Amino acid sequence: MKRLNLPIKWKLTLWYSLILASILILFSGGVYIYFKNSLQKSIDAKLKSIADVLSTAIVETHGASVFSNFERYLENVLGKKPKGKFIQIMDSAGRIGAKMSDIDAETLPTPFSSIERALKGEIVYETIETYSRQRIRAIILPIVDREKITSIVQVGTSLEDFDETMKRLLIIFLISIPTSIAITTVSGFFLARKALKPVDKIRRAAIKISSSNLDERIDIGEKRDELGRLATTFNEMIDRLRDSFQRINQFSIDVSHELKTPLTILKGETEVTLRKDRDIEDYKRLLKSNLEEIDRMTKIIDDLLLLSKADSKDILIKTEDIALKDLIIDVCMNMQIFAKNKGVELVLGDIDEVILKGDELKLRRMLCNIIENGIKYTSQGGKVEVYSSTNNGYINIHIKDNGIGIPENDIKFIFDRFYRGDKSRRRESGSGLGLSISKWIAEAHRGTIEVTSAPAQGSLFSVRLPL
Repeated sequence: MKRLNLPIKWKLTLWYSLILASILILFSGGVYIYFKNSLQKSIDAKLKSIADVLSTAIVETHGASVFSNFERYLENVLGKKPKGKFIQIMDSAGRIGAKMSDIDAETLPTPFSSIERALKGEIVYETIETYSRQRIRAIILPIVDREKITSIVQVGTSLEDFDETMKRLLIIFLISIPTSIAITTVSGFFLARKALKPVDKIRRAAIKISSSNLDERIDIGEKRDELGRLATTFNEMIDRLRDSFQRINQFSIDVSHELKTPLTILKGETEVTLRKDRDIEDYKRLLKSNLEEIDRMTKIIDDLLLLSKADSKDILIKTEDIALKDLIIDVCMNMQIFAKNKGVELVLGDIDEVILKGDELKLRRMLCNIIENGIKYTSQGGKVEVYSSTNNGYINIHIKDNGIGIPENDIKFIFDRFYRGDKSRRRESGSGLGLSISKWIAEAHRGTIEVTSAPAQGSLFSVRLPL
């Protein structure tokens, strides 16, 4: 069976209407039953009161003057002639000795079984329907004189007013319940439509948003309810998507540029060399230059492959015990040659002797990238210092240089892929992936990497790793 795909406003309206209908029907049914039982008990109590008074009076007078003038007798006993009542006295054989009727029915079709029960000392209540289809509520009460049932008294009253009252109450319910449900349904629909209007606004705004239009935002005013928070969440998601698209676009542009440059060099040098015959030394220089560009492209591709695997969580971190001091000393010794060629002093400061759990090769690459970055951007005669400190279960490795520094506006991009702080030295400053890889390695070891810097005042890279 195919389900109906109704709008939410209709579903809410139907649910509210069904719930209200159920409540009203249950409540009205309870009120109707309670009111009916209360009225019936009240009628029965009045009938029994009259029957008790008559029974007591008959016993006290031993039936004297009862049958001579029954209506006058009732006036004397009850104080007034009962209105709308049917009263009759019957002997033990069921014969009527006296009766008074203020209703249309002259006789009541009393079942013999009820008379038998009364003669056994039971008080019998029953609802009798006359030949004219009039409903009578009656009580049959045994009259006990000297511990012997001598006769019975039957008192009845018409249920016409009772039936009319219950009929009016039922009509009120039959009119008021559908009317209330109809009013609630209409009101609920308009309220649901008004409440869900921001959702439709969000939908229309979302339709306009695409990869080429990520500046569009959902505006639903100053609402701070669930829909307001939903719109805020959508806007935050769009901000993240916009940043991601911008990064992807910039990444594509940078990759294209990084690979296009060595390819252009390869093509240009090869075309120049092939224009005429040259000696073997010229061909060797060409091949050596081509090999350098190939190595550069290979390194870029390897770094991109590493970052791609890192993004997809395909790289496993090998965990082993690492003596941090020995690792830093070894890395600094390897970087001394690069520092001397650049005319930069590489200084090893105080290093805490601690043991780390991590991947030695990746931590070595992280330190090499950061130290190499500091040497590249430090002028001849400058200094790069490496030292560490321990704090609250973490080891902080600091690489400080007194180089050209990083402008404040560029610090937030320093770990982006293909970012180079010194735009004038793009070819000499590497591929721009080293710090991105270093950041990933630090985070893969549940650590962080931060940088503080200012132009012409150097930079301080701080790697924080858990012990």
